[in-house]
Amino acid sequence: MDIAVLAQLLSSLGTLVVASGILYQGRQARKARDDTDRPQIIVDADYTGRFTTNIVVRNIGNGTAKNITFEFSAPLESTSGYDITELPYFKHGINFMAPQTDLPAVWDSYQNVVQNLRDKGLTKGITITSKYQDRNGEPYETEWTINPLLLEGSGYSDYKGYEDEVQALQDQARAMEQISEDLKDLKEAAGHRLDERVS
Repeated sequence: MDIAVLAQLLSSLGTLVVASGILYQGRQARKARDDTDRPQIIVDADYTGRFTTNIVVRNIGNGTAKNITFEFSAPLESTSGYDITELPYFKHGINFMAPQTDLPAVWDSYQNVVQNLRDKGLTKGITITSKYQDRNGEPYETEWTINPLLLEGSGYSDYKGYEDEVQALQDQARAMEQISEDLKDLKEAAGHRLDERVS
C-alpha cells in the first residue's frame, strides 16, 4: 500500500473519530440541558402549618409537567374519616403544573396523623407514585414515601402539642376580651337609658 493512501486513510479515520466525539458531546450537552428543564412531581407532607399537617403536590423541577396521575399505597385519611386521595386532582389527575409550584391539602393535626397511621399499621408510611410527562410528552415516574412517624422523638410532636395549647389559650383570651367589651357596651347602654329616665 502506498504511503499517500495510508496517510489519507488515517486522516479520514481521525476525522471520523473527532466528528464522533463532537456528536457525542453535543448529545450529552442536550441531555444535560433537558435534565435541568425536566419536571419532577412529588407528593410530600408539610409539617410547617401552625396546627395541621398538609399533603402537598409539588413540581420541584424546572420544567412544566402535564398529564399528572397519582397512585397511593394506602388512603391518606384524617381521623374524621375524610380521605384526601378522593380529592378530584388526586383521583382524576392534574392536566398541567408549572415549575416550582405546589398544591396543598389539609390532612390532619400531626398527633392525629401519627395515631391514625399507627392504628392502621402503616408504620412504614404511605408511598405515592406520580406519573407525568414533560412538555414534549417524555414520560416520568417519581415514587415518594411520606412517614410522619419518623419525626417521633425529635421533639416536634411535643412542640406541636404546646403550640396547639398556646393557640387555644390565645383564643380563650380573645373571647374573654370580647365578652368584656360587650359587657362594657351593655353597661354604658344601660347607664344611658337610666339617665334618660331620670331626666
